[in-house]
Amino acid sequence: MTKNDNGEASAAFYDKRRKWIDYICGLDRVSHATFRVGYWLARKMNGEDQCCWWSVGQVAKQVGVSTKTVTEATSELETLGLLLVVRKKGRGNTYFIRLPFD
Repeated sequence: MTKNDNGEASAAFYDKRRKWIDYICGLDRVSHATFRVGYWLARKMNGEDQCCWWSVGQVAKQVGVSTKTVTEATSELETLGLLLVVRKKGRGNTYFIRLPFD
């Protein structure tokens, strides 16, 4: 089992990611587009870094939605306390999932 910098096993992160996806799937206040963007981002995260780095434009292209949809979806997940987005001008964003019950 691989350990990340926090000492948490990768397997534990993948379990957290599964719980996160299941949790947002069941939230009636999460739109279909927001779920789709969140699911895609979560699936791109790995157990070692526990995050992923993508620009809004790259996410939009990969998911098949507009950049406005990606921006609105990530903002919605942030507002709900389910996603942390580190934005860097001119570079891809860094996304981290957050479980509201951790």
